[in-house]
Amino acid sequence: MSSSEVVSVPVEEPIEAVEELYEEQAPGHSLKPVCIFIGPVILSLVFFSMVGVLVRVHVNRLFSYPGVPVFGLIWVQILGCFIMGMAMRLKGVLLSYSPALNTGITTGLCGSITTFSSWQLLVFQELFNTPRSDHSQFRNFLGGMSVLATELGCSVAAIRLGQMIGDE
Repeated sequence: MSSSEVVSVPVEEPIEAVEELYEEQAPGHSLKPVCIFIGPVILSLVFFSMVGVLVRVHVNRLFSYPGVPVFGLIWVQILGCFIMGMAMRLKGVLLSYSPALNTGITTGLCGSITTFSSWQLLVFQELFNTPRSDHSQFRNFLGGMSVLATELGCSVAAIRLGQMIGDE
């Protein structure tokens, strides 16, 4: 059967007919595992995303205070990247429990803890001096690049640390 042929499926047995057609096209594979895991994956994503947002908000609040030596958002990024590094190394273990657990932790939890939008907002605020600090445009540029370089460097280091600990 070529890919351009139209296949008619009897209305009485649509699922069975689609599974038979899929078996013809991809011998040894089944559609059932995909259908079985969609619900748990979505529930896992929702749950771990909510947990990730709560962690991000509270860690950011913990490290945001007047006179803070390092901007609070960096600790959120470090934590999320560290967990991601460990999850990368422990993927086999997570998948052995449930593919939904792996997706929930990596995409839901880590994706919600590490926040690209807040990081980019912080870079924007430094580049364009939204707090209206008394300094030049060159210092605005230096501030934005400092946030960018610090975030990237610490995030990569945290992923590597998580991978190293995950290997142990």
